[in-house]
Amino acid sequence: MNQRISLIINGILAVAVIGLYVLHFKGSKTEAETTTSKSDTTNIEAAVKLDSLPDLGSSNGAIAFIDFEELTGKYQFYKDGVANLENDFKKKEAELMKKQQTLEENFARYQQLAASLTPEVREKREKDLMEEEQRLLQLRDRLGKDLTDKEANFNKEFLKKIDSYLKALSQEKNYSYVFTYVKGGPATIVYAKDTLNISTQVINALNDQYKKK
Repeated sequence: MNQRISLIINGILAVAVIGLYVLHFKGSKTEAETTTSKSDTTNIEAAVKLDSLPDLGSSNGAIAFIDFEELTGKYQFYKDGVANLENDFKKKEAELMKKQQTLEENFARYQQLAASLTPEVREKREKDLMEEEQRLLQLRDRLGKDLTDKEANFNKEFLKKIDSYLKALSQEKNYSYVFTYVKGGPATIVYAKDTLNISTQVINALNDQYKKK
């Protein structure tokens, strides 16, 4: 029984480490290379109504970019949001560490007294320690979820503000695309003009081609 209880401390050492994710756009690109035969190309073109596609020559505007490091370093909303998340993380980490320390102290006291306790008292004390461990693990999970939810809400609000402003700016300046980029890293599209969206036409064409097989 002693050996089983000794696993409590070994298993709890990592409890207080709650990771705060870096708040950055995580731009990801999926690169797929496909080879299309001439017959497939012909079928797709036949299925697409060309007059429904945007006239790229007349509607295509400028392409702009935002330096993401400069944006996150100088945009006060972002800086305040990150600071609030970090402060919240530190408070929750301190709360978790305090309860972990209490558990370790209780376990140490049990080890000192175990030899002098009756089997019944030892069994009850071991049960209490394991229940205390479970409460600590549940607290860890609860605090971790709370932090994750707050981070997700912050990112959502941040992106909403950027998107709203870029839509208005792009209408005024006739931008077709706006990218964010970090030097040495990939660029991520954060705004694209709706009139350049050909998703529906392409999907319909591909579905028509698939039906003909």
